[in-house]
Amino acid sequence: MKVRAQLVLAFLLLAVLPLMGIVLYTYSTSRRAFHQAVEAESWMLAQEMSDRLDSVRSDLSQRLEEIGQLPVRALSFGEGAIGEAGRVYADLMARMGDVGELVDFFEFDPVLPGRPADPDAPAEIGSNGGLEPFIIYPSERLAKALEKLEQTGLSLEEAGITEEYLKATMGEAIRDRRLFDESELEALDLQEAEMKRLLGTELTSPVRRGDEVVGYLKARVPPHQILRQVLARTPRDEGEIPYALDPEGDLYVKDPSDRTLLEEIGIAAEEDEPSPDWIVVETPDTSSGLTFGIARPVEESLREIRRTAVRNFSSGLGMVVLALVGVLWLSGRMTRNLTVLTEGAERLAKGDLLARVPVRTRDEFGQLAQTLNRMAQELSEHQERLIEGERWRKEQEIQQRLLEAEHERKSRELEEAREFQLSLLPKELPSHPDLEIGVFMRTATEVGGDYYDFYPSKSGGVLTTAIGDAAGHGAKAGIMVTVVKGLFMAAAGEEELPLLLGEATRAIKRMHLGRMNMAVGLVRVDGENLTVSAAGMPPVLLYRQADRAVDEIALEGTPLGSLADAVYQEERRVLEPGDTLLLMTDGFPELLDGEGEPLGYERVREIFAESGDGSPEQIIAALSKAAAAWNSGEPPDDDITFVVLKVKEGRRGLRA
Repeated sequence: MKVRAQLVLAFLLLAVLPLMGIVLYTYSTSRRAFHQAVEAESWMLAQEMSDRLDSVRSDLSQRLEEIGQLPVRALSFGEGAIGEAGRVYADLMARMGDVGELVDFFEFDPVLPGRPADPDAPAEIGSNGGLEPFIIYPSERLAKALEKLEQTGLSLEEAGITEEYLKATMGEAIRDRRLFDESELEALDLQEAEMKRLLGTELTSPVRRGDEVVGYLKARVPPHQILRQVLARTPRDEGEIPYALDPEGDLYVKDPSDRTLLEEIGIAAEEDEPSPDWIVVETPDTSSGLTFGIARPVEESLREIRRTAVRNFSSGLGMVVLALVGVLWLSGRMTRNLTVLTEGAERLAKGDLLARVPVRTRDEFGQLAQTLNRMAQELSEHQERLIEGERWRKEQEIQQRLLEAEHERKSRELEEAREFQLSLLPKELPSHPDLEIGVFMRTATEVGGDYYDFYPSKSGGVLTTAIGDAAGHGAKAGIMVTVVKGLFMAAAGEEELPLLLGEATRAIKRMHLGRMNMAVGLVRVDGENLTVSAAGMPPVLLYRQADRAVDEIALEGTPLGSLADAVYQEERRVLEPGDTLLLMTDGFPELLDGEGEPLGYERVREIFAESGDGSPEQIIAALSKAAAAWNSGEPPDDDITFVVLKVKEGRRGLRA
C-alpha cells in the first residue's frame, strides 16, 4: 500500500472512530446522568408524600388526644345547658383546627354500660346516670349558633334562635349510635376497616373522668380524602404523576385522567415493566402499608438528547470531511517530495558522491534533503578526517600516559605528606591515673588540617590536651600542623595556657606564612582542676554525670597566626568523678546533610548528653554513628576530630 493511501486510511481511522466513540460515550453518559437525576428527584417527591401522610396522621392523632382531654360534660337541649353544650362542641371543633376539614365525624364509645335506651332522650356525655355511645358530625350551622349564644350571652329568644331550630340543628350534629339502623352501622364498620387498611392506624383517644378512662373518642376520616390531599400537594412541574398503591394493588390518584395514563404506561397492571418513556420510582410507607410513587415522562427529554448526539456527530463528520480534503492535498505534496528524496538516496548508495537533492521546502523533507546533500559532501572529506583522527588519537594516548604519570607522582607525594602528618599525631594515648582518653579523626583529603596532641607534665599528674584545625586542607594545612606541634612540644606541659597561645601566635607571625593560620584549643587537667583556653575553636562540652547535663565552655580568641598582639583567655572548672570532656573541631557541628543543613551545636549537645555516661570509646562510637547518619555516609567536606576525656570514678584527689 502506498504511503498516500496509508495516510488517508490512518486519518480516517484516527478521526472517525474516535468521533463515533466520543459521541456514543457522551450520549450514554448524558442519558445515564439524566436518568439518575430524575430518579433521585422522583424518589425525593415520593418520600415527601410518605412524610406528608405521616405528618397528617400525627397531626390528627395529636388533635384527637387534645379533644380527649376535654372535661366530660352533658350535651343536652335544656335552656340552661345550651351554653355548656356550646362550649363542649365549640372546643371540640376549635381543637381540630385545619385538620378538622378531613374528619367525617367523631364517635364516642363508652367503656361502662350506659343507661337504658330512650329514643326521646337527648344524647349526653357525662351525666351521672351513665355514658352513651354517640356520633358528632361537624356542623357549621350548629357551631355558629352556639358561638353566637356563647359570645353574646343572650337567651334563645333574644338571639332570635328558636328552640326547635337549635334542637333540629343539634340533632343533625349529635346522634345517638343506638338509634342507627343496621345498614348505617354496617357502613360505619366498612369505613372504619378501610381507614385502618389505608392509614395503618385507628385514630382513637381515651376520654377520662378524673383518672378513670370512661370511653374512647374516635375520628372517622375518609382515607381517599387524605390521599387526595397528600397527592394534590405534590408539585407537577415536569409532568409528574403522583399516585399511591394499597397492599391489594388498588390505585389512588388525584384526577381520573391520571389513572388512565398510569394504566397505559403499565402502573398497577400485569405488565412486568413500565413504559421505557417514563421513569417510575416507588417508596413504601411502612406504617400504613401504602406504596407512594412518582411517574415522570422522559420521552421528550431523551429524544432531545438523541437529537443533540446526532447533531454533534453530523457536525464532527462534516469537519472530518473538510480535513480529509486537506489531508489528500498534503499527502500528495509529501509523496512527491519523498519520491525525489528516494531517488537521491539511491544515487548516494551507489557511490555517486556528486549527487545532490533539490531543496524545495523548509519542512522536514527540505531538512532531509539538506541532510543528504551534507552527507554527500562529508563522505568526500571522510578519508582525510580518518587519517587526522588516527594521528590525534595517538597524541591523546601519549598525553594520557603523561597525565597518569603526573597523577601517580602527586599521589605518592600526598601519601608521603599524609604519613608525615600522621607521624605528628601521638603514636599511642597517654596513660593517666585520673582520666580515660579516646580520640577519633577523619580527614576530608589525603592531607588534613586537624591536629590533636597530649602533653603530660614532668611529674605525670598534669595532662595538657591540644586540639587544632588548620585553615584549608592539603600540604599547607600539614605544614601549619607541623609548626604548631613544634611550638607546643617545649612548654605545653608547664606554661600557663593563655601565655602559651600568645607566644605561639607571635612566633607564627614572625615566620611570615602569609594568611596561614590555625585554630587551637587547650585543656589542662590537674587533679580535680580543669583549665580551658582557646584560639578560635568550638566550645568545649563538659558532661556532668551528677545531673546528666552538658555545660558549654566557649572562649573568644583569634586563630594562631592571625594577630601578633592577640590576647587569650582561660576558664576554670572543678571536675567530679564521672564527668566527661568533649573537644572537637568545627567539621562535626558544621557537617551538612543531603539538603545542605548543618548538624549544629544543639544536636551535638543532645548526642553528647545521651551518650555521656558511656566510656570514651562508646561516646566516640555514638558521635561517629550520628555523623554517618546525618550525611548518609558521604565523605565530609571538612576534617572531623574528637578528643574525649572522662574522669575515672573513685580516684583520689577528686571529690567523691
